[in-house]
Amino acid sequence: MRKQSVLSRPITLDAVVEPDLISGDGLQSVRLIHTGGELMAWSWNHIEPANNASVLAATVHVNPFGRPLGLISIIERIQWRPDMLVTRLIPEAAGADGLAGRFRALIGQMRHPGLQQLLQDVFVLRQMFYDYWKATIPVDGQEYSLAECSIRNAELVQCSVGLSSFQRSLGVAFALLRDGGRAWPTAQWSDGSQSLHLLQQSQGAISHLAQQYPEDADVLVELLQRDHRLSLSSLALSILEHVDCLSGTQNAEADGSRSATRFPPVPANLISMGDFLRRREARVPS
Repeated sequence: MRKQSVLSRPITLDAVVEPDLISGDGLQSVRLIHTGGELMAWSWNHIEPANNASVLAATVHVNPFGRPLGLISIIERIQWRPDMLVTRLIPEAAGADGLAGRFRALIGQMRHPGLQQLLQDVFVLRQMFYDYWKATIPVDGQEYSLAECSIRNAELVQCSVGLSSFQRSLGVAFALLRDGGRAWPTAQWSDGSQSLHLLQQSQGAISHLAQQYPEDADVLVELLQRDHRLSLSSLALSILEHVDCLSGTQNAEADGSRSATRFPPVPANLISMGDFLRRREARVPS
């Protein structure tokens, strides 16, 4: 994460605020995480360290101080913003190849305000905000970037055919979240399942979605519970089949060097999207 150590003028920025140690002269060290990276600043007003599961967002006013000017940065004022869109604050340097920007673009392209808010509510969780970008997915003894695989899959869902706007939004949200539980250490997973652990940690966000979009919340829960259910509704199953097929074929559609080094190999039991759609049509009685 790129760090900015010297300020030449006062600035105001939206940031995730992470209080740290208090020095002997009473100044508290504070990390400000923002789109451009990280700024180390100091505050005379002490902030209680966040022991909760969520990050704290605020608009922060910072002044340069010291000799030479800007040697240290002093926080003048903090305006706490619990309603701030925290995904806007994920640093551009998170992951690689502009992943944070691609992630934000996916959310912006969704035509579903409820699912857009759900992703904001999930990524305010500390583990998702910081560790989603560092976690990996093991496939056949190799480790692949969780964020890159998930975002690539979601991008394919977003531009694919064969889904309604409603199904596409659910498919994108599911592709981004399906392995999100891996942002937590394995030892913390509920019943040894990363997807069930993510569901447990996201109960508040799911409940919020269910207040306005109960069917959508039910389908998303079904999808995240896919490995622990005897059956799925037809809607959930159609989305799962579509997302799974695109997840398996993304290697063939990426250039050779990317797929060889970053994406897991295509499982033998998955087919191309064209073949998949043709087979489904062939099963429909004329």
